[in-house]
Amino acid sequence: MRLISLSILSILLLTACAKKPAYPDAPVSGKTITIDTKALKEEAPVFYSMRHKGKKIDFFVVKMKGEVQSYFDACAKCYPEKLGYRADKQYVICRKCGIRYSIESLKTGFGSCYPIALRGKTEGNRYLIDKKSVIEGEKLF
Repeated sequence: MRLISLSILSILLLTACAKKPAYPDAPVSGKTITIDTKALKEEAPVFYSMRHKGKKIDFFVVKMKGEVQSYFDACAKCYPEKLGYRADKQYVICRKCGIRYSIESLKTGFGSCYPIALRGKTEGNRYLIDKKSVIEGEKLF
């Protein structure tokens, strides 16, 4: 009986840890997502969701050495599991396979489990992402 209880507890803990959290809605205005870059902290990813035709598309924005970058919360290898990444200090960690990448390596990183880049541009204190660019990643979610 004790072995069964421990097994059930282990399964519950493992599945609870792998579950993807809900993210705040992306700040959409018209055809553009606008992020206030002054609110971003260095090497601290901020996750968002955007809904399109009933589907939730997740992405994150991160500031690295003053430059803002954005990525889908998915990779080419593990996206079918729909688990994405979690942030831990200066790293993002794949919730499926556990591989960790330093925030610093994301822009130049190469590999099947790296987050997929999401086009955006900085204008003054705003980081702008075209909604169309986010929608292009819909198949990942």
